[in-house]
Amino acid sequence: MTIGRSSITRRGALTAGIAAVGLAACSDETGIIGSGEAEEETPVSAAKVTLTPGDGATDATAATEFAWTVEDGTFTEFTLTDAAGNAVEGEMHPDGATWIPAAPLAWETAYTAAVSAEDADGVPVTVESTFTTIASPADRVTLENYLPGEGSVVGQAAVLAFRFVDYEIPEDLRRAVERRLFVSSEPAQEGSWHWITGRALEYRPKEYWQPNTQVSVRLALGGLPLGDGRYGEYDVETVFDVDAEARMLEADDATKQLRAYQDGTIVQTIPIALGADEIDGHDARSFEGHMIIMSREEESTFVSDLYDYETDVKWAMRLTFSGQYVHGAPWAENALGKENISHGCINVTDEMGEWLYNFVRWGDPVVVLGTGRALPQGDGFTSWDLDWETLVAGSYLEPETDAESSGEDG
Repeated sequence: MTIGRSSITRRGALTAGIAAVGLAACSDETGIIGSGEAEEETPVSAAKVTLTPGDGATDATAATEFAWTVEDGTFTEFTLTDAAGNAVEGEMHPDGATWIPAAPLAWETAYTAAVSAEDADGVPVTVESTFTTIASPADRVTLENYLPGEGSVVGQAAVLAFRFVDYEIPEDLRRAVERRLFVSSEPAQEGSWHWITGRALEYRPKEYWQPNTQVSVRLALGGLPLGDGRYGEYDVETVFDVDAEARMLEADDATKQLRAYQDGTIVQTIPIALGADEIDGHDARSFEGHMIIMSREEESTFVSDLYDYETDVKWAMRLTFSGQYVHGAPWAENALGKENISHGCINVTDEMGEWLYNFVRWGDPVVVLGTGRALPQGDGFTSWDLDWETLVAGSYLEPETDAESSGEDG
C-alpha cells in the first residue's frame, strides 16, 4: 500500500508542473485542464446470468453438477478451474440440464466456475462462482461391479450389472442415481436401466447388441449423495466390444437336447440332462428363461449345503448366482438325451463341455425351455427374461428421456 500512495503522489506533482508551464495552451473556456476528448463509458451487458452452486457455497460434493440460466442474452461459455487455475474437464449431461465434471472433484477443495454470455448487441458478461467442496465423508457406499472389463470382447447379450454393497438406495433418490449412469454405444442402440431391487441394477439394449458394437460405460457415483448421510465411493468406467459373431445356446427339456447357434445357424446339437423334478425333497428343476454366460471355469469345485455334496467338475459355464451351470458331467452320460438327473445344472459330456467352453464368450445368451420353473429376477443377469415394456417400467427416468439420460447417441 505504501508503494501505491507514493506513486500517486509523484504523478500529481508532475502534472502540476506541466499545468504551470502551459496553462493557456491546455485550458478550455472553463479553465479546466483536459484533453478535449470525452472518455467512453464501458457498455454494460443486458444479459443476466445466474449460476449454481453460488459464489461462496461450502456444501458442494465431489459429484457436484453445474447449472445456469441466461436471461436477455445468449450463453457462450462455461469453464471450471481448480485453485491453481487448471481447467477441469467435463461436458453437458445428455439431458441438457447440467454440466458434469469428467471425474469426481476433490474433497475440501476450492473451485471457480464461470459462465459467459452476451446480450443482443453482442455485449459480453461473465459471472463467476468460487465454492468449496465438503470434507471427505466417512460413510461411503461401494459397489459389486459386474461390468465387462476394459477392452474385453463379449457376447451379444452382455448385460451391464452392479450392486450397492449392504445398502438400499431410498426410492426418492433412485432417479438422481440413474441420471449418473452413462451408457453410449457405437453404433447407437436403444437401451434402459432396470432396478431389480434398491441395491441391484441391470442395463441392456432393447435387442441384442449388434455385432462389432463398442460400448462405453461410466457409473458416475463418486461423491454422489445416496441418502442417510452416505455418498458414493468412486466412479467406474469401462469400454468394451461386442464380438463380430452372434452365438446362442438353447436347451430344450422336451427333447433333452442343447442346440448351439452361430449367426442364426445350428452348428452343434448336444444331448443333455437337466435338473430332476425332485431330489431329497427339494425342487431341483433347471430354471427356464433367458440367461447369459456369467463366467467360464475350466475347473471348478461345486459345494452344496442344500444337497450335501462336494464335486469337482470341468468346463463349467455359470448361468445363475445360485449355482446353475452348463458343465461336463461324465457320471451322467447314461442319462444324457433321456432323463433329467442333475441338481439344476445342464449336464453334458466332458468332450461337449470342452467344445462349449471354447465356443462361448461371457455375455452369450442361454435360453432354457420347458422346465416349468420360473427364473427368479436377480439370480444371475436376468434382464433378458423381461419383455421390453416391463424392463423400462423398472427405470426411474421418464420414458421420453431414457435414451438421452443414459448417455446414448440415439
